[in-house]
Amino acid sequence: MSNAAAVLGAIRREGPLSRAAIAELTSLSMPTVSRQVAALAEARLVRDAPDLARAGAVGRPRVPVDIDDSVLAACGVHIGVRTTTFGIVDLRGRLVGSEKIPTPRGSAEDGLAFLAAKVRAFLRRWRERRIIGLGLATGGQVDIARGLITHDRLGWHRAPAQAVLARGTGLPVHVDGHVPAMAHAELLFGEGKQYPSLLYFYARQVVGTALVVDGVLHRGPGQAGTVAHLPVGGDVRCGCGRTGCLEATINDQTDRGALAERAATMGRAVAMLRDIVNPDQVVLGGQNITDAPEHLATLLHAFAATTALPGTDLVTVTRFGPDVQAVAACTGVLADVFADPTPLMA
Repeated sequence: MSNAAAVLGAIRREGPLSRAAIAELTSLSMPTVSRQVAALAEARLVRDAPDLARAGAVGRPRVPVDIDDSVLAACGVHIGVRTTTFGIVDLRGRLVGSEKIPTPRGSAEDGLAFLAAKVRAFLRRWRERRIIGLGLATGGQVDIARGLITHDRLGWHRAPAQAVLARGTGLPVHVDGHVPAMAHAELLFGEGKQYPSLLYFYARQVVGTALVVDGVLHRGPGQAGTVAHLPVGGDVRCGCGRTGCLEATINDQTDRGALAERAATMGRAVAMLRDIVNPDQVVLGGQNITDAPEHLATLLHAFAATTALPGTDLVTVTRFGPDVQAVAACTGVLADVFADPTPLMA
């Protein structure tokens, strides 16, 4: 990790911090910290916050340094089965603005070119922001290294998403699966900052999970894992030909009258997954959960009744609420900046 990344990371996690506190947390010398803070401030990544200085603090080393959220931002596109969401997120992971449109149908090339044009139009509304990159998050199988998307429910196979969007917007593009991106958002800006390990559970038109261990998002080899066909009982027929698969059972097209049973089913599924992984914290996300807060107690009761492990108070709902897709889509861009801010400081 570079000195700049160490300083920026400390401010993101613990800030606002004085230069002296940054030096203590990073084990860097005061001159090194001062140089890095100056360079980060010039790039508009951090700023002095004298109004937050502790009473009685004397001298610039004691002036707090905070994230500068006023200029730099990331744009994100979340492609859902039915809805595509655009968002702009500042360096604190806060949503500045968003817009939703129906997900385009037809060929992948045409759909992605259409979305690139929509991104350009969307960004014209935010000329005061300097957009440092475009993030794309979606379901299906995502080849992050090559920027390719395979999404059966959209009819896309190895679609060159990264190349098409970069060509259409002129921005560097980061592509990721949407559930890993949501877990990454929790890691950077949500519950993941506080716990050694975290299990993220998402439910909307699709279901998925992601795991954070020791502050790192776990990515297995090859294709992404799936919990879509986790057997949860019931007579709902899945596209795979079986009945009782998790995704088919709790799909958000379920009749409103069955929401309580859907919540109970999710609670049992989360308990089974928790017992396998045994994380420090479980975070729930997706509109199947955030749009039905009146049924959260049912979900938690089913979780507590099913888990075989002690401790039933470790389940929380994402703080991003219905904005989770927009925030998650931007997270890959912001994660790259926090991992290595030097390109912006050049």
